[in-house]
Amino acid sequence: MFARVRKIIIILFSVLGAGLATLLVLAKVYDAEVKQKLVGAMNDRLLSPVSVSDMDLTLIARFPMASLRLHDVKVDEVRTDDQRPDTLLAVKELFLEFNLWELFGGDYHVQRIHGKGVILYPGLDANGVENFKIWKSDTTGAASSPIALEAVTVDGALIRYRDDRDRTEVLATGRTLSVSGSFADVMNELHVAGDLHILSIAVKGEPMIADRRTRISLDMSFNADRFRIEKGEVILGDLPLEVSLGMELGAKEQTLDLRASGLDLDIAELFAQLPEKVCAPFARYGMQGRVDLAVRYTGPVDSPALSIGAQVTKTRMKERVTGAMFTDINGEVGVDFAPDGSLRMLKIKDLHARSGDGTISGNWLSAGGRKASMKSNIRCDVSLAELLRFAGVDTLEHVGGRLVAEIKAEGTMRDMSDVRAADLRQLRTSGTVALRDATLKMKGVRHRVEHLDAELAVTGNDAHVRGLKATLQGSTVQLSGILHNLIPFLLLDKERLLIEAKGNSERLDLASLLQRTDGSVQSEAPDDYILVLPANIDLDLKARIGELVFEDFKATDITGTIGLKNRVLRVSPVSFNTADGAVLGSLDLDGRGGATASAYPLAIEATVKGIDLKALFSEFQDFGQGFLTHDQLSGRAQASVVFRAPLRSSMTLDREKILCTVDIAVDKGGIKGNQQLLAVADHLQKNKLVSPFVNTDELRKRLADVRFERLENRIEIRDGGVYIPMMEVRSNAMDIALSGTQWFDDRIDHHLIFRLSDLFRMGKQTDDQFGPVADDGTGMRVFLHMYGDASAPQFENDGAMAANRRKQQFQQEKQELRAILREDILGKRKDEPTTPATTGTGGRIIIEQDSASTVQAKPRSRTGRLLREDKPTPQRGEILIEE
Repeated sequence: MFARVRKIIIILFSVLGAGLATLLVLAKVYDAEVKQKLVGAMNDRLLSPVSVSDMDLTLIARFPMASLRLHDVKVDEVRTDDQRPDTLLAVKELFLEFNLWELFGGDYHVQRIHGKGVILYPGLDANGVENFKIWKSDTTGAASSPIALEAVTVDGALIRYRDDRDRTEVLATGRTLSVSGSFADVMNELHVAGDLHILSIAVKGEPMIADRRTRISLDMSFNADRFRIEKGEVILGDLPLEVSLGMELGAKEQTLDLRASGLDLDIAELFAQLPEKVCAPFARYGMQGRVDLAVRYTGPVDSPALSIGAQVTKTRMKERVTGAMFTDINGEVGVDFAPDGSLRMLKIKDLHARSGDGTISGNWLSAGGRKASMKSNIRCDVSLAELLRFAGVDTLEHVGGRLVAEIKAEGTMRDMSDVRAADLRQLRTSGTVALRDATLKMKGVRHRVEHLDAELAVTGNDAHVRGLKATLQGSTVQLSGILHNLIPFLLLDKERLLIEAKGNSERLDLASLLQRTDGSVQSEAPDDYILVLPANIDLDLKARIGELVFEDFKATDITGTIGLKNRVLRVSPVSFNTADGAVLGSLDLDGRGGATASAYPLAIEATVKGIDLKALFSEFQDFGQGFLTHDQLSGRAQASVVFRAPLRSSMTLDREKILCTVDIAVDKGGIKGNQQLLAVADHLQKNKLVSPFVNTDELRKRLADVRFERLENRIEIRDGGVYIPMMEVRSNAMDIALSGTQWFDDRIDHHLIFRLSDLFRMGKQTDDQFGPVADDGTGMRVFLHMYGDASAPQFENDGAMAANRRKQQFQQEKQELRAILREDILGKRKDEPTTPATTGTGGRIIIEQDSASTVQAKPRSRTGRLLREDKPTPQRGEILIEE
């Protein structure tokens, strides 16, 4: 018995040993043949050959199942353009398991494939041809055996899809992927499942999506002509979506039909997965709610159209910064986009939302891209503050009140993707808008508009304002008129608004309106003001203002027409009362340079009547000079003013570029305590030639309070100075002829002429080195040049003025002599007076009171005076005296 058992064991081990020996022989003999069979089978079916650096064949472990381990497998792409082929598939290590008998029988059934370090780069070349069409077509017409894949797993994959026509690219990685199916000439079928990390998606070179994690389960079928995803489940983040795809890849036309849908999705998660460009307008809002979503991407592969439908329920949107919130948002939204990205259809149905104690609702339907029919309506009764904060309007520091509106619009739009103002004019728009007890305060403006109530009737693009009433700076402002082109102005960029209205106000403080920043105390810094005319608002306003103030200036009973067009402001005519007088004139301000302009050209023309000089100089802060101030002046003036100057946005003038002409007449005027006039008396007191003959104390007393009946002259301002032509002032102190220039930096250059008789002591006769000094009727003259700084003037003899006066006197006497000769010798008499009137722009003074005594002497004959020699000009330190 034992011997028989031992014999059986020996036989079994012998058979087993023989079998093992046979397998070893087979593995050794057929190793090369099996490798050649596998690689050859693949290369026979591929347009691009497979390259393998090394392979390991295992036949014994699971015979007749064999395994093949390939190292550094690489397959290049197939291209039809002129670019060099790149890698299509690269695998660091590829493991295959198959049946030897089936392999040798021609059945290429691969039961298991596992890859490590897989790189897959499918895509389209520059001609739009797929680079992954590496299977050879069967030209014999005979059915070939399919390559079946029962289980394909991947451990670490990098996948890139690229379209070289427009630089569209998808880049993703997969940690674990499994694939099963079969490859055949008629149809290839695959099931793919696993996780994908989408690194980036770029469309036409522009980044769209980055860093998205998904799980996929897709049933696919494809061949050379079509690609299908019959059933697909994609979990994008935490969003479960059902996906289907159909692609026709025929030579004539390539089409795409991609569909994705999800029910009861979290709306916040949905927006988190959308491209950043799409989400950017909603980035400042926090969202909570549910949405049913359906997306379809269909059309030619290179230019598909996009359709999105969503049903929003119980949604809340909250502005992150202000906390303004709309709740209970419900409605249906549908959007269609054309292949070029333009809007083709928009549908908003039964939209409802709440905001605090207010509501908003509306509908919108527009169909078609061009000549699109449109119908919409919107109703709202909401808090104005809540609405503006929710919309992110940050130009207002404070806002209150309610907005009540009901607007309807219906018609045909020329092009929904390119809406213009002319298109809006074709719509039949109607409705009402009302503001109730609104309060508005803009940032950087001191005062707020309060208790604003207004009714606007919308007709077409315009709105008729009925009874707008508000409180500004404590006074009531009223406005009524038409806001032309209001709807395009609110909806479109670069549209203009024309306000045609009548308005009135009790009082306005212009300084407060223009002040740059808020503050309890108004600063006097020049850059505290900012004047910038609006770029897109035109104005035609007939205004009436009870009182207008700007710093120390005050005007009352203002009426005028204010026009603004293309940033050019024109106020004409305008009339107002100021400084106890009346002004009628016009103003033009060219603000087309905007905020970047260094200054705006300003032009003023005005007629002034009955202005109190003291009040006028006080209101205008002595016009920025200290030579003649408001506390020194009295009298009433009539004037005609032409003024040109650049006005800075800070409400300051460029004084060096002022051009101004003032034709002025002053009645019952006076100058009291002027330091420059007193300096004349001080100078004469120090002069040794004049002081013995002049009561300088009396002269100083008179110059301290100069009064005159009337003064007329033309004053010019140019080159940074005030130019006063020669004029004669007859006052209670003395008769003075003067001319000169006063610069804005307080430099002066004045020329003064006195009658010597006004300077001499009363009733006292004097002799000079040529004999007694006597008044010949015209009076002996003293010429002085006062110059330098206005606060410390210097004096010298004015020889140039004396020479000029002699020249004028000679010309006058020559004319008189000619008249005498014609009359006395030739016996001819002219119709006009023989003595011509004095010409020029010099002024004249009608004396009010002259207390100065004069010494009369027999005048010289006219011929003698014409023949006399000119006296030499005296040197500095002397007093120049001329007849």
